[in-house]
Amino acid sequence: MRKIFWFAIGVGVTVLVIAKGKEIVHKFTPAGVSEQVAEKGKSSLAALQDFWAEATEAMQEREAELRTELNIADKS
Repeated sequence: MRKIFWFAIGVGVTVLVIAKGKEIVHKFTPAGVSEQVAEKGKSSLAALQDFWAEATEAMQEREAELRTELNIADKS
């Protein structure tokens, strides 16, 4: 009974190691690297868009403050 238990544990661990190994190997194949680059590109683009939106909003707020302080009419 003990031998069957440890055999089953060994089989389970082997299956897990092989599955994880395949994931790791895929990361370093050209397709895996391409996927990682595409993922990073998307997240970088999203971060840049967020930054640009915040910067534009802050710029407009500051411009409005300056126009109020200097009594300059809005550019309409």
